[in-house]
Amino acid sequence: MLRATAIAILLAWGSYGTLGQSAPPAPAFEVASIKPAPAQAPGRVSTRMSSDAGRLTYTNVSLSDVIAQAYHVQHDQISGPLWLGTERFDIAAKIPAGAAADQIPQMLQALLADRFRLELHRETKVLTVLKLAVAKSGLKLQKAESSGGLSIGLNPGRTRVSGRLSMPQLADILSRRLGRPVLDQTHLAGAYVIALEWAPDSTGEPAPVDAPGASLFSAMQEQLGLKLAPAKGPVEILVIDRADKVPSEN
Repeated sequence: MLRATAIAILLAWGSYGTLGQSAPPAPAFEVASIKPAPAQAPGRVSTRMSSDAGRLTYTNVSLSDVIAQAYHVQHDQISGPLWLGTERFDIAAKIPAGAAADQIPQMLQALLADRFRLELHRETKVLTVLKLAVAKSGLKLQKAESSGGLSIGLNPGRTRVSGRLSMPQLADILSRRLGRPVLDQTHLAGAYVIALEWAPDSTGEPAPVDAPGASLFSAMQEQLGLKLAPAKGPVEILVIDRADKVPSEN
């Protein structure tokens, strides 16, 4: 009986210790400054978003821009008041030493919740999307043992994406370049060696998908044996339930 009682006490203490352990704190910036952005010249909207050398610097960004970065979505996947895309802010934040780059979106989420009191929920909506599939001419990619080595080059008149990428990773990169959701419909598992290069149009962005001879879409088929096609599909959207127009004090 004493042995059974001792075992029961040890088990109880073990359970208490497990339940009493607190979860590690969510990643957060050490300090952050948010200010209204100065007015720009009429007809010109220039934004800058960078994170390097332990600092994050966003210049003249809308709250919609920041939400898109924090939650890995495109602007048409954000549903909320119009001012989310019109009010502009300058954000400067210090990234904790040793923090990984993939933790920055979580830090942005915490910043939005703290300073703008952002609240949202997710819904599924049918939107115009691009579907990534294997072209009729056949796949022109070499299989890779693992993913990695992503490189994106943005030069005047030329954009290049290279690396060992899975198809979902490639779809995500294309989605960010095109500004609309790209859904992976290739059914290809694993990583492949990607070397894609195309010429943007005069605005610096890829031509519309329905434009004749759109360079990116031609390059996809010629260089990778893949194609992008417009379609309607279910896409997760973020519905903004609350966001303060004026952030809390720095």
